[in-house]
Amino acid sequence: MRIYRGKIKPIAEEIVAKLVAEEDIEVAPEEVPEVVLDIEAVIKEYLRMEEEIAGQARDMIQKRGISYTEFGKVKRMLAEERGFETGDKAMVWIANQILETFFATNRVEEVYSEDYLLRRKITMVFASQLGIEEDVEPPAPTSYGPSASNQPEPPAPPKRISPTAPKFEESNPPVA
Repeated sequence: MRIYRGKIKPIAEEIVAKLVAEEDIEVAPEEVPEVVLDIEAVIKEYLRMEEEIAGQARDMIQKRGISYTEFGKVKRMLAEERGFETGDKAMVWIANQILETFFATNRVEEVYSEDYLLRRKITMVFASQLGIEEDVEPPAPTSYGPSASNQPEPPAPPKRISPTAPKFEESNPPVA
């Protein structure tokens, strides 16, 4: 996952706006810019650590004469030693750091939602801002038991027809 520096502020602003609007967190209006800055700091620190680890991985590869094809493996190893995540797990790591910031700062007056919901909303903001298609799990059923089975089945997705597939005529044409 690549986070561009120009996207940091819009991501932070959208996270705060979404969580405040959906009443997941309570922030005084005059504190909103400071909370945005706190989130920006978390993201910037992530980028700094990622660059530092990548530099260390390059140095290690060069010093030990390892093939550059091992760069990803060496970088992951160095990241794990620091308790840091890269790649696909980076958004969740950043979301966890943002949650820690919410609990540590006095600028966020109250956190109302569960951590997993906040984490999901934060990662969804990242995915939308960075143009990443996030595989979001469908919501869990709201009821169980006999009444849940009375729900209508969702319509089947449309079948994809290959443009090279042969076309068949209807065996029973409509009656006029």
